Amino acid sequence: MPAYETMKLQLSRISDDTAHLINEAEKITELIDEGFSQWKTTCQIISEQISEEIMRVAVVGAIKSGKSTLVNTLFGGDYLKRGAGVVTSIVTRVRTSTRLRAILYLKNWDEVNRDIDQASVLLPAHNRSGAEHPFDIRREKDRQILDRALADLAADQLISNDTRSAGSVLLASYLNGYDRVQQFVQADHATVVFENDRFALHRDFVGDDAMAVYLKDVLLEIDTPGLGDGVEIADCQGSDSPNPLHLAMIQDYLMLAHLTVYVVSSRTGLRQADIRFLSMIRKMGILETVVFVVNCDLSEHESIQDLSEGIRKIEAELSLICPEPQVFAFSALFLLMSQMESDLSQRDHERFAYWCRETALVDFSTSEQTRFQQFLEQKILRERTSLLLKNHLERLEIVAGGIGDWIAFNRDLLARDAGGARELADRVHHHRGRLERMKLTVKNTLDGAVSQVKRDLKTAVDRFFDEHTDGVVAGVVRFVRGYQVEMHSYDESLMSVGFAKTLYMVFQEFKQAVDAHLAETVNPQVMRFVKAQEKNLIGYLDEIAGPYGSMIDDALAQYTDAMGEGKMAPRRPSSPMSIGPDLETIRKMAGLSLPPAAATMRYSAQIKTEAVMRFGFYKIVNLVKKAMKKSADKVHQEQFLALASGIKRMKRETERSILFLLKDYKENIKFQYMLKLADATATALYRQMLERFQHQGADLSRLVELISEQRLDKEDVSASLDRIEDSSRLLQKKISHLKADLQQMNG
Repeated sequence: MPAYETMKLQLSRISDDTAHLINEAEKITELIDEGFSQWKTTCQIISEQISEEIMRVAVVGAIKSGKSTLVNTLFGGDYLKRGAGVVTSIVTRVRTSTRLRAILYLKNWDEVNRDIDQASVLLPAHNRSGAEHPFDIRREKDRQILDRALADLAADQLISNDTRSAGSVLLASYLNGYDRVQQFVQADHATVVFENDRFALHRDFVGDDAMAVYLKDVLLEIDTPGLGDGVEIADCQGSDSPNPLHLAMIQDYLMLAHLTVYVVSSRTGLRQADIRFLSMIRKMGILETVVFVVNCDLSEHESIQDLSEGIRKIEAELSLICPEPQVFAFSALFLLMSQMESDLSQRDHERFAYWCRETALVDFSTSEQTRFQQFLEQKILRERTSLLLKNHLERLEIVAGGIGDWIAFNRDLLARDAGGARELADRVHHHRGRLERMKLTVKNTLDGAVSQVKRDLKTAVDRFFDEHTDGVVAGVVRFVRGYQVEMHSYDESLMSVGFAKTLYMVFQEFKQAVDAHLAETVNPQVMRFVKAQEKNLIGYLDEIAGPYGSMIDDALAQYTDAMGEGKMAPRRPSSPMSIGPDLETIRKMAGLSLPPAAATMRYSAQIKTEAVMRFGFYKIVNLVKKAMKKSADKVHQEQFLALASGIKRMKRETERSILFLLKDYKENIKFQYMLKLADATATALYRQMLERFQHQGADLSRLVELISEQRLDKEDVSASLDRIEDSSRLLQKKISHLKADLQQMNG
């Protein structure tokens, strides 16, 4: 995206030129000026933000809908593994770079062992009550215990809701991959890097469940233009993944994304999983960021009419969830093949040649793909120029204007004799006191506002998570208490494998249902609530900033009039102060992030496994003692009652654990995120206010003393001011031109 890259480079140079100009100005009198220091800090912050800002695009959709293929087309090659595993797949982030490499971020040993502990709750033969140490996969004895526990389960106990139990798959994957991955995992976080010719090796790591389970993040850097430097495309897990943890990982990325591309296969159309996922996005309050791509399978449609009918049906179904959905329809695979034609296999060559003969379908797909590409580039360009450039440029404009005022003021000072300079210094001292009082008023008002908004945030968070009101926590409790176990469906399991293994199977299905409820219902509500509170916080502070921004401008205009006596150029009103567009940058600089959505699913670690198991085995012991005196039917009835009691205990323990975890989650959101965000945004707003005060009201006593003692060469200083003034005018002209380009680009 040359236009944006050019403007970004221009802005970066303007920031560097401004900092250089400040250094030159500072050398003239060799006096330390607080205003200069603040200006340099502003330039440094802007330069850092320009280089680090990322525009994020999430690509989501159901498994096998063509997400990875679509991302590959955006980078012009087959870089991502297509058709990767669905159980342990993760979000794969892709960026343009100067080199080709894959960076795989691994979990540390504590995270691995924590995963295993959570997945092995109620696992028979894995319960090690009274053990002196927690489970550690690095110990061979612990691996053997876990291996025996999994091997002891019947095949039907590894199935939950017609899919492999997520818990048992996770445990088996960790065991199966241990020997191959142990060399990479460390006590702290580690990375594995595959560069250039070894780049393709990352696919073996990502595509193998037993190895991918050890990963927490993947970043691919591709040496092609893509969508431009500073744009990140994320290939997310399938929205219909059987593991709710994957859904939580997608939710975390969607909260950061500026744009979401939802992919629907023309072969399957809109499925129940798509509708459920899109409903979740709506609950999160981010549906307005979503556009849709119908990925056309050219082999499935006999004619353009058939394809068009399918697209119209998908659009109609989408409109029930998303009013006026923006839909593009093309074949990502056909586009990828056209980009890689010389590298296709014989089979793909034949398929590509066959599709090329379907001219009507191909022409339609090409036209739609062009329309999508244009939309994507314009959307990204618009977002980046407005969010990432506009505020920086306005702040540099304030600094450049301040330098111009400083030059004019010092010219006036040098033109005076010692008495006139002292008289001007006295006048400055008087107005300086007025400005300092205004600064203090602004600071006190802002501090009071932040204290109030923090109290409001505390109240809002406590109310949202109050378990005694009909809110999100009460909803989870109702779900747990209302969960029904079809007891008679476990008759055969009780007879064949016994109580403990049956209870594990029941818990696996129960946990899957609770996790799904947390991911699909609770997390979206939490995220929507947090976004609403962020909006309230920004709105509240921006309301304060508006009037004070005008007051500051008026005070500085009066200062200019009084000091310049008509010699200084009149001040132009500054742009209204606002921190809304800077929220993401503020979060990043403060090191703040919302606690991950997956944190809500760690409740199982709090369940007292031993207590539940002892309860069950106690029943079993009593049954065994009486078994010889009772009929088989009577024994089975006792087992059935024991299971019912075990389930009640299991649900009580789960409810208790979830309440404990949500309370901890609430405190983290409140104290580690929302309140710290309030402080960080207030600090950013105050910094903006100070930028407008810079240099005005400086202490001139030392400078006047130098003039009085004739220790300052007025001619040399005047010549230096001339040189800086020329540079300042050129700098302001560059800012004006770039500002005009931005306004023209944004329409």
